[in-house]
Amino acid sequence: MTEFRRDPITDRWVIVVPGRAARPNEHAAGAPSTAAAVDCPFCEGNETRTPPEVAALGAPGRLENGPGWYVRTIPNRFPTVLEAPPEPDPATAGQGFETRRGFGYHEVVIESPAHSPLLPFLPVEQVTRVLRMCRDRVRALSERDGVGSVTLFENTGPESGGSLWHPHSQLVATAGLSPALAEELAGADRYRRQRGVPCAFEDIAGFERAARARVLFETPEFLAYAPFASAYPYEVRLHPIRHAPSYAHATERELEALADRLPGLLRALLTVIPGASYNLVLQSPVGASPGAREYHWHLDLYPRLVRPDGFDLGSGFHVNTVSPEGAAELLRAALGAKL
Repeated sequence: MTEFRRDPITDRWVIVVPGRAARPNEHAAGAPSTAAAVDCPFCEGNETRTPPEVAALGAPGRLENGPGWYVRTIPNRFPTVLEAPPEPDPATAGQGFETRRGFGYHEVVIESPAHSPLLPFLPVEQVTRVLRMCRDRVRALSERDGVGSVTLFENTGPESGGSLWHPHSQLVATAGLSPALAEELAGADRYRRQRGVPCAFEDIAGFERAARARVLFETPEFLAYAPFASAYPYEVRLHPIRHAPSYAHATERELEALADRLPGLLRALLTVIPGASYNLVLQSPVGASPGAREYHWHLDLYPRLVRPDGFDLGSGFHVNTVSPEGAAELLRAALGAKL
């Protein structure tokens, strides 16, 4: 059965078409490379092949930009944005084609000194270090002049946009709000006013908790569920129970709880869809941004199992070939969770 579903915050519509998953020409995600890391710049011992580190967690007495690190953050050698003040381009001012210099900061968090395993198979202690480094870098970038939002993300697999297998995540800080975050903040404000609630995201999480059909698990720190209007097959949202606008405000207990559950969730996805590519995405507004205090940070898992076709691109509809309820049931089974 085909069904249109509206995202209650962004007002975007998606089309859920479970039967379409049987199409014979969908692009299967590739399996992770098992080849030896012969020429990987992120591996321990190759520190001179990367830009100088901006932060690192390592063994006592370790020398900067040398081996002995656990997690290491460096500037991206091929940045999406550049560290230059945001200024309008006078050459196009007033012509209807506005431009702005590509100001921002682009960093890479190298999650392990070893080329493998990937994040789902790292020890919990190491995942906690990674999450702590990411939290601290979101905090540091949020304090830079001119930054309006920070996007933290991880690309895993050939369909995710990633180019290196070595476990790593990235942060991009930009002036103003990213378009997706601006859409979320505007939608959350509209939702709050219409329903008279203090937090749109908590209100929706409450509905998901009551419905149960799309919930994967709940702990004192997090609720994990497949959103009602999921745009991607097996999409999952990790929603912190405690209200905080930015990941920069995450507590040590929340980091430990997330480190305990996130790898298992990713392994569950790989159990259901072996070799699946995916993106992990987390948005954080800077405190001065409009509506930032009412934002509720969350971590979204976007499996990249189907490439968009002409209808998706031309119409603006995401077409999801797996119902969120069916996805939650399969992921719960892979997690061993019972509701």
